[in-house]
Amino acid sequence: MNKPYRFFYASHWIGARAEDVVMQDYYFLKPLADAANEPAIFLAPQALPGTPGGTWDTQKDTDHILFDDILAYVKSNLCIDTTRVFATGFSFGGMMTYSLSVNHQKDIRAAVGIAPANYNIYLPTKTHEPIAWMQTTGMSDPRCPWVNGSSTTQGSKYIAIEHATDDGCTVPDPIPTWQQGNHVCYDFQGCKAGYPTKACTFDGGHTNIASDPGSTTNWIPEESWKFFTQF
Repeated sequence: MNKPYRFFYASHWIGARAEDVVMQDYYFLKPLADAANEPAIFLAPQALPGTPGGTWDTQKDTDHILFDDILAYVKSNLCIDTTRVFATGFSFGGMMTYSLSVNHQKDIRAAVGIAPANYNIYLPTKTHEPIAWMQTTGMSDPRCPWVNGSSTTQGSKYIAIEHATDDGCTVPDPIPTWQQGNHVCYDFQGCKAGYPTKACTFDGGHTNIASDPGSTTNWIPEESWKFFTQF
């Protein structure tokens, strides 16, 4: 009997290759899937040739077309659960994940942006439909900060506000963030059923590997896996 599997689309960071994501066990999610006896299909796409420094496209929808083509191929050739298609990525990969999340809500059930930003990436016309969304940001991250300088629109804070608003959540002012000690994951309240929204912040910089004081466990994949497996 065929079993439909979860499908994870894991985008690489700037200057990296798809193979680098594979070597990281798809942002360390695959070992968690194996340990939980929840096998899934993982795929790491590669930025198209000719893009500077291995980046995702910042000007046009090239990489959205790539996602559409890959998902169509996977649907036709592999046994995936089309209601459990997930996206994740770190840095430029987190930005690509965010870019897909604003107009692919009918395809992507949930997404986790690891150190994402909402600028220097191609952004399509946004549908403002709900999507389950989680993100992580180091509060001393200079590349993809919580707030970009004095901007009132740029930074991961505004990604969280945007998705929380689209998901029907209550947005507190301020949003609780890390101040000291362990990482802080804030679950927005009052969200539409099935569309949780979570913003995790921590004492650290631009990274997808973070441990709480006194711990050696990378909590980012742990929180990500817990988020994805709600679905």
